[in-house]
Amino acid sequence: MRGLARTVQNMGVQIYENSPVTHWQSGSLRTAKASVRSRWIVPAVEGYSVTLPPLGRYQLPVQSLIVATKPLSAATWDEIGLSRGQAFSEFSRQVTYGQRTADNRLIFGARGGYQFAGKLRHNFDLTRDEVELRRYLFGELFPQLKNVQITHAWGGNLGMSRHFKPHMLCDRANGIALSGGYGGEGVGASNLGGRTLADLILERDTELTQQPWVLPDGGIHALRAWEPEPCRWLGYNAIIKSFVHEDQTLANPATAPWRRKLASQVAGFMEGFMH
Repeated sequence: MRGLARTVQNMGVQIYENSPVTHWQSGSLRTAKASVRSRWIVPAVEGYSVTLPPLGRYQLPVQSLIVATKPLSAATWDEIGLSRGQAFSEFSRQVTYGQRTADNRLIFGARGGYQFAGKLRHNFDLTRDEVELRRYLFGELFPQLKNVQITHAWGGNLGMSRHFKPHMLCDRANGIALSGGYGGEGVGASNLGGRTLADLILERDTELTQQPWVLPDGGIHALRAWEPEPCRWLGYNAIIKSFVHEDQTLANPATAPWRRKLASQVAGFMEGFMH
């Protein structure tokens, strides 16, 4: 995914699709095919913000990785309690989620990794370890599925803000409107963000513009920047490893109580750096 210059035909402007943005600033942007000038620039690139400096300072590109099982029988869906096609998540610190597909597969995902210096991941052929971690996680929820065949695996890049909360802002002085930091909830949040930015740009005082994720000061620099490397890489990976260790420790019934308590305390301490 790269920054795309897309304009609307009914505004009388040529559309340029899949043309990478090579430079952007207040009031204009350039692609390999054209230059575009506009009163407002909306860099709606979320987890791919690293491609448009300085936005990469404020968004951490991480991956969400997903697996899908073979189609399951009606009896299996009844047994695991998802016969009505419910979507679900649970309270693991690893942020897991799943649902039944139209062709009766279980799809299940969990947060992936972060690459040094915010390098985007383009190859989403998941490794065996990445697939098996997700099997382990859904197998703890549904023991009946621990040995089920996994037929598909994929993923994508998403954006994490330093506060681990979404943000929407409108910099009137520079003509920049920005929404992001969805943290993996972008299917719904991006729709909300688009409607909110429209109200902000048009200076409408609505319920949307009064929400806590709208930054009233507007400018991009109102966002909190991520720490420089290697701090962010070390911190992110240490946090994720503490979460994995906690899950595995708590899932083992033979684990001594003091080990359970220690694992949760360490994970809780590490999670504190996420705020």
